[in-house]
Amino acid sequence: MNSFKSLLFTAVCIFFAQTAFSQSTFEDIYEMMQVKCAGCHGGSSPAGALDLSLSQQEVYDALVGTAPVNPAAAANNYELVKAGYPDRSFLLHKIATQDWDAKYGLETAEGDVMPPNNLPALVEKEIELVRQWILFGAPMNETVVDPQLLEDYYENGLALNETTPIDPPAAGEGFQLEFGPIFLAPLEEREFYIKDELPDLGNYEVSNLDIAFNDESHHFILYKMDQQLANTRPDGLRDVEVSETSMFQNTLVAAWQNPVNYALPQGTAYKMQNGTVYDLNYHIKNYSVTGVLAGKVYVNVYTQETGTAQEEMYSQLFPISLFDMFQGAPLGSGLVVPADGEEHVFTEHLWIPPVQNLPWPGGTWHIWQLSTHTHARGVDYDIYLAEGLNGDKGEQVYEGFYNYNYTFNQGYYDWEHPAVRIFDELLPVNMGFGGGLIHEAKYVNNEDETKVWGNTTDDEMMLIFVHFTTNPITPPSSTENLSEKFELSIFPNPTTDISYLKYDLDQSADVEIAIYDLQGKNKWQRNLGQQASGTNVFEFSKTEIGLPSGIYFVECKINGEGVTRKLVVE
Repeated sequence: MNSFKSLLFTAVCIFFAQTAFSQSTFEDIYEMMQVKCAGCHGGSSPAGALDLSLSQQEVYDALVGTAPVNPAAAANNYELVKAGYPDRSFLLHKIATQDWDAKYGLETAEGDVMPPNNLPALVEKEIELVRQWILFGAPMNETVVDPQLLEDYYENGLALNETTPIDPPAAGEGFQLEFGPIFLAPLEEREFYIKDELPDLGNYEVSNLDIAFNDESHHFILYKMDQQLANTRPDGLRDVEVSETSMFQNTLVAAWQNPVNYALPQGTAYKMQNGTVYDLNYHIKNYSVTGVLAGKVYVNVYTQETGTAQEEMYSQLFPISLFDMFQGAPLGSGLVVPADGEEHVFTEHLWIPPVQNLPWPGGTWHIWQLSTHTHARGVDYDIYLAEGLNGDKGEQVYEGFYNYNYTFNQGYYDWEHPAVRIFDELLPVNMGFGGGLIHEAKYVNNEDETKVWGNTTDDEMMLIFVHFTTNPITPPSSTENLSEKFELSIFPNPTTDISYLKYDLDQSADVEIAIYDLQGKNKWQRNLGQQASGTNVFEFSKTEIGLPSGIYFVECKINGEGVTRKLVVE
């Protein structure tokens, strides 16, 4: 027993000694710079006016948040080190090679890759160490990655398959976001957030999202936040444990548990305001017992001019006990799954009360997409329409046993790749009194301890994802000539004052009326908004509009496609 205590004491002492003297990531980088960089960046006239031979604190201050003296790099809005943004850090562009990552090439005016040929070259694990340090926010005194992981990945043959990149959108069609890489040891699980403040893009719409990530990915979620909120978020990767409220402070754009394309229905788009900042959330687990995993995500954001889409696409996630949380209850407090091997059912009625300043619109939702999320104890997840004030189950609109693409019932709930149901004809749902959705999940816990809400796959979750518009979407127009199938008449014609415009609609549509003179000058215009199917009559007065006697053309636009009739005003 005494020898055991002595051995234990020695091991503890060694552990604390190693911990006390372990270096931060920046210390490792600083020492590398003294060997491979300070030869040029030192002395009385250091290259690039950057002296890397100074003290550790002085070098840190000279790098982080500092504008480069190179005019081309400054024009690209680089900093020597821009915390959280490796691709906007001139230091990394200078030391990286395109063989390591094609994204980090230099323009001719930005000079040559460093160090020069007469000094020892940086190897891939050293370049990666710099990238990881910047990605984690360029801290002064923290260890953000184990150097042994990078050595195992780059030099010891333990690298697992990387994510296959996707080509970014063509110029003028959008842009690409990246997350990572983040390195995971065997059996390690991590989840991070990181904000991405893009250059000023003004207002725009997003019509399509495409994505690629590792097979081992648990989920990736794209959020948006306004600039004011972004100012409160630190730069660089944020661990989920300190960023859990981001789920609600942000606005959901889209979530993936499988890398698929989100092509929004024609006439819809996500709306992005000037100053929108993206917040990227990535959860990944390395299931290998030996290999090192580099988690990486590519997101293509396809854009169009504001006003192109007829309707805004909204996205929300709703966890169990959502409204309890507004009363101060912990997130997901209603989810407690005993370790008894029995099936436990959790049911919640989701509806939107007529309360001001809720983060979601009320009224009728026209649902495009439904999906669900649990962890490993989840065995089924269903969604129903709610009926009556008591929230009784009505029609089932989501069956958890379906496959990912919702094409057939596979007989079980795949919690890692749950079904995504897309409604080709948007599903109208009254989300107010007497309506809403009921989501119901089932769990079987065969493990040794009770499972509650938590961030790792060893914990549990229960939530649904909903994509919807607040108005119906008009189907695309037929290629048939509108004037041949659309009856439009004006009476009386000629008119002395009051006229009536009569038109018939096969289905509800957006209607706009405009009047032009013979020179094509717009004399009057009105958007009537969404009009019901059937016969419609619109009254207008030449006196109220102010039309002198003459000949005019009245254009009636149905979902943007126009039909014109001549009007004579006496």
